[in-house]
Formats: sequence, C-alpha cells, structure tokens
Amino acid sequence: MSKNTVTPDELRQEMASATPPLVIDVRRVDDHEGGPEGIPGADWRAPALLEDWAGGIPEGADVVVYCVRGGSVSQSVQAALDERGVKARFVEGGLEAWQALDKKG
Repeated sequence: MSKNTVTPDELRQEMASATPPLVIDVRRVDDHEGGPEGIPGADWRAPALLEDWAGGIPEGADVVVYCVRGGSVSQSVQAALDERGVKARFVEGGLEAWQALDKKG
C-alpha cells in the first residue's frame, strides 16, 4: 500500500477518531447524480472543477478523496491536490469498496 491511499476499513477508523480527515466525493457529475449515496459526511466536489474548489481546502487538512472504484478520477484528483501541497489520499476501491465493507457487517 502506498502512502497516497487508504483502505475503506482504515478510513472508517479514521473517521471515528478525534481528528477525522476531510472526505471529498469526487465522482463525476453523472455518477454522483445517478449513483448511490456517498460516504456519510463527505462533501461532493466536481472533479472537472478542481481548480475552482481546491483553494478552499483548509491549510494542513488531511484529505481523502474517492470516486466510484478508486480509479483514474480519484487518483488524478489526489495527484493534483498533492501538486498543490495538499496532503491527500484516495480510497482503495472507491465507493464500491466502501459499500462492500458495509455489506460485510
């Protein structure tokens, strides 16, 4: 596992901690509007508009992004945030892996 990723189980533990990360849903508009509900507490931000919203991330924030499957969308957003000096990780397997964890109980 590389330092720029987090598993759904690790994220669940971090979200329950005293200092949870800032979780951002970066699914594309169609996936967000037509898809299942996202991770509780996450804010949705259009990945295509990253230039507009990236500057609003609080300095020093621990950011976790996710898309549908943890593929190119969340990985490209994570890399772009990293280039801007934002400590960001993406969820391995994306929302689908998060939901699979919920189904396991």
